Amino acid sequence: MPVDAHDAVRRALALLEADGLDKLTVRRLATELDVKAPALYWHFSSKRALLDHMTDAIVAPVLDQLPPPGTPWLTWLEEAGFALHAALLRHRDGPRIAIGASLTVARSLGEFAERAVGVLHRAGFPLADATRAAGVLLHFVLGRAVEDQTRPGTADEAAVLQTIPFPLMARGLRERHEAGATVTDDFRYALGILLAGLNMKRPI
Repeated sequence: MPVDAHDAVRRALALLEADGLDKLTVRRLATELDVKAPALYWHFSSKRALLDHMTDAIVAPVLDQLPPPGTPWLTWLEEAGFALHAALLRHRDGPRIAIGASLTVARSLGEFAERAVGVLHRAGFPLADATRAAGVLLHFVLGRAVEDQTRPGTADEAAVLQTIPFPLMARGLRERHEAGATVTDDFRYALGILLAGLNMKRPI
């Protein structure tokens, strides 16, 4: 029976949720689908290619959540960044999968970047700089999501903070913890710094 690529990606995402990225292989997916591995290589030439298709599936819903045309550019970038960050964190190891994805295969991630370029260009950035700035946003969200997904839960965070050997950082992190700062709070603060920098770089 021919393998349906969409069904294979769906099953791969289910395996990801169950056992994580490190245990996901094309061969294991083939076993799950009850086919020989070569049947999958027609659609996915390597594990990276499979991950690119999975990234496309993870990010696709974000495109429907992006702000409408006419939204102020900084607001657009902030809301888009939050939407992508949240989508990645909804999947176990989702950020790790998306890191290094080919935008020609992970088309939804490429479309996200394309729309960000358009927003930045209309805001006054030369097109070359708009591509750079969109890349900064994309890479920041991906990298930050990787870090945020490995962050200890609230119950474990206090114990982890006790092990930090750098006194100023330890005290500051404890203050954030005691104030109830969440992953979302910290992401908003960091994204705000990035957007403030882009605002300073915008041609007058």
